[in-house]
Amino acid sequence: MTISESQKLQFRTEGYMIVPDFLDASELAMVRNACDERIKAIEQEMQSRGVTRDRINILGKKYFINNARIHNPALKSLIFSEKAAEVCRATIGTEAFLHNEQFVVKMTDTDTSFAWHQDSGYSVYQGGAAPHKPYITFWIALDNMSLANGTISVLPFSRAPSRDLLEHSWEAGVNAMVGYRGDDPGDLVEVAAGTLVAFSSFLLHKSGANTTSAPRRSYFIAYTPELFTYQDSSKGIYSSGDILMQNNQYINS
Repeated sequence: MTISESQKLQFRTEGYMIVPDFLDASELAMVRNACDERIKAIEQEMQSRGVTRDRINILGKKYFINNARIHNPALKSLIFSEKAAEVCRATIGTEAFLHNEQFVVKMTDTDTSFAWHQDSGYSVYQGGAAPHKPYITFWIALDNMSLANGTISVLPFSRAPSRDLLEHSWEAGVNAMVGYRGDDPGDLVEVAAGTLVAFSSFLLHKSGANTTSAPRRSYFIAYTPELFTYQDSSKGIYSSGDILMQNNQYINS
């Protein structure tokens, strides 16, 4: 896979780029199956505890399912792939460590929108991470993404309040961290299943509600250009730390 100069330029200037057909048909089927398995598992787990909310998860509405590779090792063939390393080279440089990976799923419900935020805003203001260089987020569409099913919108750097990390705070009404409350609606990202949207962890983005009759599934993978700690450094390294690429050499973990 080759990332074009125009894609690299868009990432540098606006904070994101779009890579069509990042997943081939067999990869898309594999990741979809893994996602569906994890949805069933988390629903059963929440039901067994008699809860409808678990942090950011809302039963029957939206799920953020972390560390899916532990239960579905086949995902590692994508996470630690040469093409993932190529995207990292084009965006964060010659060092890339797995930060985290998760499925983001919106079921059919009007209460599935997600407020403006930066991914590093969650890391620092909710997760307790120390300040860090921006990392790269892979947002991979597992379904055709549209306004109707709650695709993402991005606020390009050229229109954002800052290219740096903004302060975030938790808002119970939307059950999410919020980092921007301005009037800019952002740019809607409508893409086909299998498409990668790669963006800086300092890029503001949000998503709408899924008003269709089918789940809206995406796969999120993040890589950091360097390892960073918690604000309380005694807690150690904040992210996974598994190596994808070091000294510009792809390492198949």
